Amino acid sequence: MSLLAEIDWNRMFRPEIMVFVCVFGMITIIAVAGIVCGIWHSVEKTRAEARLKREMVAKGYHADEIERVVRATTREEREGESPITNDQ
Repeated sequence: MSLLAEIDWNRMFRPEIMVFVCVFGMITIIAVAGIVCGIWHSVEKTRAEARLKREMVAKGYHADEIERVVRATTREEREGESPITNDQ
């Protein structure tokens, strides 16, 4: 006799068990999505910083100028300020 035939399916799909499974499943999905989004954000931030450095090198900036720009951007982000300003 098969193992699946021995399972009491009516007992398995009781509402309280299904609610537990759904809640646990949603918590898991939300946690995984948060982790993936956090990693994606850090990867995109690193790519943008590398792109900025390449552009600055191509324009002829010196290493100390590039380092100063990257440090200023990082400090502004830590302090909660926007690194982009509209001073026109």
